[in-house]
Amino acid sequence: MTQAERVKKAVGEFGASAKAKLNEGGQPEDQLRNPLERLFAALSHECGHANGALTLIGEKSLSDLRTRPDFAVQLNRALIGFIEVKAPGKGADPRRFRDGHDKEQWEKLKALPNLVYTDGNGFSLWRNGSLIGEIVGLDGDIETAGARLGAPGSLLPLIADFLSWQ
Repeated sequence: MTQAERVKKAVGEFGASAKAKLNEGGQPEDQLRNPLERLFAALSHECGHANGALTLIGEKSLSDLRTRPDFAVQLNRALIGFIEVKAPGKGADPRRFRDGHDKEQWEKLKALPNLVYTDGNGFSLWRNGSLIGEIVGLDGDIETAGARLGAPGSLLPLIADFLSWQ
């Protein structure tokens, strides 16, 4: 199986798992947590990291910023960045958020040196408040596509860039 096929499979599994959880109710953002952990583990492996090298730690408090990103990300036990998860449909561009809570949170999180925003449909990489590259949109909708959810070729490079931050 080629790398592209393995990424396609990982994104399809992410889509199937997320769709199943999202259709059961509960807070949509919270339903993406476990599927995202599995997706990032698979993509980390595709970036050349050993299985188990990546750890996503939920709700890591940043007391100096008075906020809690959804995940702190460790690679080989070293903190390398953060992931902020939004409900599907909110988008992965925090500059466009209209909700007061999301805007206030972005004002705090944009100080971070390595941050991924995702709503399950799109992924973006931010460093100190600046967008790195482009926002990557998945092919299909996380709430309805299921295993048919697809990824453009730009997803793995975005994740590789995020995971390579030092």
